[in-house]
Amino acid sequence: MLGTSVPELVFIRVCVFLLQYSIPLCVITIALLRVAFAQNCGVPLILTKVFAGLLVLDLSYAVLLYRPFKSRLRASANHPQSLTLEERSELFERCLASISDPERYLQLWFLGAGPQEIKRENVKDFILWAFFDRKSVEKTVEGDVESCEDELESYVVQTEEMLGRPLPPGRGTAVPLRLTFDVVDTRYRSVVWYAIVSLVDGATHCMLLWHGFQLRVPSWRTALGVFPWRPELLIRSVPGYKQVWKDKSPSDKLSYWYRPHISKTTLPVVFIHGIGIGLYPYTTLLAEIPKETGVIALEILWISMRLYAKPLTRDDFLHQVRLIVSYHGWDRFVLVSHSYGSVLTTHILRSPMLARKVSSVVLVDPVSICLHLPDVAYNFTRRPPHHANEWMLWYFASMDPGTALSLGRHFFWKENLIWKEELVALPSDAEMVVRKIEAAGERSETRNRGVTASSERQDNRRNVAIVLSGRDLIVNTMSVARYLLCEGDLGSSMHHEDEAAHHFTRGSMTRNCVTKDGIELLWFPKLDHSQVFDTATDRSQVIAIIERYCSSR
Repeated sequence: MLGTSVPELVFIRVCVFLLQYSIPLCVITIALLRVAFAQNCGVPLILTKVFAGLLVLDLSYAVLLYRPFKSRLRASANHPQSLTLEERSELFERCLASISDPERYLQLWFLGAGPQEIKRENVKDFILWAFFDRKSVEKTVEGDVESCEDELESYVVQTEEMLGRPLPPGRGTAVPLRLTFDVVDTRYRSVVWYAIVSLVDGATHCMLLWHGFQLRVPSWRTALGVFPWRPELLIRSVPGYKQVWKDKSPSDKLSYWYRPHISKTTLPVVFIHGIGIGLYPYTTLLAEIPKETGVIALEILWISMRLYAKPLTRDDFLHQVRLIVSYHGWDRFVLVSHSYGSVLTTHILRSPMLARKVSSVVLVDPVSICLHLPDVAYNFTRRPPHHANEWMLWYFASMDPGTALSLGRHFFWKENLIWKEELVALPSDAEMVVRKIEAAGERSETRNRGVTASSERQDNRRNVAIVLSGRDLIVNTMSVARYLLCEGDLGSSMHHEDEAAHHFTRGSMTRNCVTKDGIELLWFPKLDHSQVFDTATDRSQVIAIIERYCSSR
């Protein structure tokens, strides 16, 4: 992640300009080169041919791949099954209880609109999206219109009570952020960028192979459904007869890197990366995990700056993970994830068949905690970029076509949000919650969306460590830290707990503590999102936690 200096800003703005406007720039360059060549200015003809070839490649990509893929962004999201009235009510009340700044909460969900423009009908539009997955009351599927209107009105009244003031009647000019309803915005990028992605992917392959990892790939049909294609998969070996992969992936939809588990005294690791350029930023971290400890590093290609056929649904992803860990005979493992990977961690921890296998959890820069707050959605998808790090995030992540599709049409906050009680809940507790849900008539194994897994056995909880960065440009880490440090929810925290959270997060020194819920919290005050992996000093603290959890069988 870049910083905020002026040279970095100039650099990233130039890169964005060249990649976004590559086609007109090629046309202009070819025209200038032809003029210079005609006037015998000593310009070699080969330059004209190079830019002409680049123009042909860019136009071919734009017509054959980019435009058809972009048409998918206009499709409607296929929302999960709606919550019941009881589930909605419980989730709504829990969310309200975990809001420390109601005015900021409302304004940011309405993209910074003034309070006078956020009126009752505007708030109803937001609540309909957030809790009903609907655009209007008439389109709700359960109950009659009158009962839905009554329920909606009760939520508006509770919102007014939270604000401590009545909302103006009628409809104002404010427009809410409704991620799965809004138009999905994206920006063009030259085929040169995808060539860079391929080069980085090749470098990732070489580094992981060097450190003893094996690539497990799914079917060829799945591999060919990803652009840019991976030329290293076209060969079965590299010099020295070192195999690129030992075996085909047991999953037909997920590729992953695998290092065998040798140790008899420690647990293996399952790693899930975040949005970015794949596993490249994590290669050093993975290599520094002790050699005797087995590792499965999943490749989540639909958020890896690629054009992917279709992001996996929650249930399909869980099925593929079960196939992989069962194939290798891993009954228990330590789950480590970064950023968006925490969303997939939520799904795993709510799956009875997988949750019981998770001995410990390490979340680095998690986005799934306090996901009901607007910061993650706003900062990633709506914030106008100003600094270099914001421009980098905006163009290379937020406006990436594959990532934009995943977030705009396949990201459902209610099933991605996780509460701190769920993180530490024992497998038996998770099964208890599922039994309650199944008794209510739910058949899906991951139906528990926003329902708290209340732990009755306090003496033997799952190990959980959360790593936060004080200057995170995506996550409101101060609010997340306060939520983790307080007893209960944010809205009910005592003054002395707020003071303790403030004391913990202030200053320039790295701090760590154990919260009242038994969660180990590691705070890096000077780091931005993802920067904890950049230096050996910071990275070693994360490695130390992973090693300790692997040793806690």
